[in-house]
Amino acid sequence: MKKYLDQIVNLTFVAILASAIAYSTGINFLIPFIGFEALSFVPNLMPTGTLGIKFATAPGGAATAFSFNLPYLPQFLTYNPAANPLTSLKVSMKGTVLHDWNAAHIAAVNGFMFNGVLPANNVLLRLATGQMNNQDVTISGVTSAAGAIDLFASSDNELPSSRPFMSRMAQILALTPTMFQKFTALFVPTLAAGTDRVEVLYSNGHRQIFENQELQALSGIYQQTNGVIINNVNSYIDQAWVVCAAAQPAYILSVAI
Repeated sequence: MKKYLDQIVNLTFVAILASAIAYSTGINFLIPFIGFEALSFVPNLMPTGTLGIKFATAPGGAATAFSFNLPYLPQFLTYNPAANPLTSLKVSMKGTVLHDWNAAHIAAVNGFMFNGVLPANNVLLRLATGQMNNQDVTISGVTSAAGAIDLFASSDNELPSSRPFMSRMAQILALTPTMFQKFTALFVPTLAAGTDRVEVLYSNGHRQIFENQELQALSGIYQQTNGVIINNVNSYIDQAWVVCAAAQPAYILSVAI
């Protein structure tokens, strides 16, 4: 028993020292669970203090496909494509497609609810509310130019109640009110100032109209980079009606039930 207690004390000391180094240098020393390396040295591509690991490297190249498998669904997927965003990215779990993003979709949802400055060109995507083990996950996509891209999986919790997120895209027609409901977040990045609006119906019956500037300001409450986002993580919005002068896409994030 003393042997194991000594090991726990030693690991705790290392963790405290690693956290201090990460805070002061921006470099994460990560101690993964049993079964991974004893100590990993990973660039700070995810929030400081977040457990993470590089699980694959996309080789890069124009219109070059890649595909990797994981036995779990991480909470976050992080990578840095430099100046060459991925053409597409897909995440599937047990044969069900959770996310099928194009470049514009990735840009719209990047850094959602991340409080902190992401390094230049970094992409941080939420895949689940927490890490989900014993899953058959495939992450695939297409690169747009030469240059290898490291892919990182990270999570800050691993609870039995963790659920995957699911993404989809919708087309808003010009001058046609489009209704959305049962969403975690709605992204309308090209909502035009002055002409376009979003009318929100809350669960208590209150109605509120928002324009571009108001939605961007509200998004700054819960994330570093402002965006045109209707945030419903607290599930107090019943419906959102979007009216636009010109046709444009909307991107929906929801918890998969």
